[in-house]
Amino acid sequence: MMIFNTTFVVAEEIHTAWMQWMRNTYIKEVVMTTPLTDPAFFKVLSKDVEGESYSLQFSAPSINEMKVWEKEHKDRMEQKIREKFGESVLFFSTYLKQLL
Repeated sequence: MMIFNTTFVVAEEIHTAWMQWMRNTYIKEVVMTTPLTDPAFFKVLSKDVEGESYSLQFSAPSINEMKVWEKEHKDRMEQKIREKFGESVLFFSTYLKQLL
């Protein structure tokens, strides 16, 4: 099992709008148009940065689906976040492989 994790830092002034957009638009579009499945959305409890932090994770059965995501979908979906929220939302992504 592979996990695609994105950590977001969201400015407090756009937090509510961002949360609604993520739940109602972004997550649904990823699930419906890409090979990623099983979204899991978490609040990051450590307070190392200003703003609110979140982790969004999607599953993929193998590295092949992750490569499809990266090649065909990742840039497009990240661009949607940048266009909608600009520098008020910072994010980085990591690929995780489940060991246990």
